[in-house]
Amino acid sequence: MSATESKPTGLPSRRPVIVVIMVLTLLTGIVHGVIDGRWTANENKRARAEKFDQLPEKLGDWELTKKSELEESAAQILRPYGTIVRHYRHKPTGTEVNMALLYGRRGPIAVHRPEICYSSVGTRQTRKRSTEVLETENAVHSLWSVEFTRDATLETFEVWYGWSQGGEFVAAESPRFWLTEDLYKVQLSGPIPEGGFDPCESFVKELLPQLEQLVQ
Repeated sequence: MSATESKPTGLPSRRPVIVVIMVLTLLTGIVHGVIDGRWTANENKRARAEKFDQLPEKLGDWELTKKSELEESAAQILRPYGTIVRHYRHKPTGTEVNMALLYGRRGPIAVHRPEICYSSVGTRQTRKRSTEVLETENAVHSLWSVEFTRDATLETFEVWYGWSQGGEFVAAESPRFWLTEDLYKVQLSGPIPEGGFDPCESFVKELLPQLEQLVQ
């Protein structure tokens, strides 16, 4: 063997392995970004959310009592283009419900479920979620309903929620994987049904025809 020749080491080059790892890492980031909705532009997004202000202050027997802001901790997680938080009172009974309407990137809006956020603030889920189907003149909607109890006060209440990609609202299992950039979400809470009156159902029946015009 010539003095200038080197002996083969028998070890494969690590360069192809490094390249494969880099490519897989890049692809994983891109896929996660698509699912999360982070690669979308914000142009005109907030303008669409500004339509939320058109929601009437009176919805049937329900009247607006207060407007609020989304909690800062929730806003940092959800990063919505726009949201409204409102409180309505049922004039005949005095019953109150709280409602939030959000519009934002698919990923954060899809994964923030009340079963998760309520359970972190001393509240227990006391009923499995069920699907509520409501029909309007123009569409058939479905929302999840679930029941919670606050440990400190033993107060029991309902939460209804669902998502839309610009049409009817749906009680979806995995809206994060919908083929859409952005999502609308509606969520409301109110007392559990009593004496044949379901506050959440009553309010949603008045709300949905209005939302159909706002999420187009």
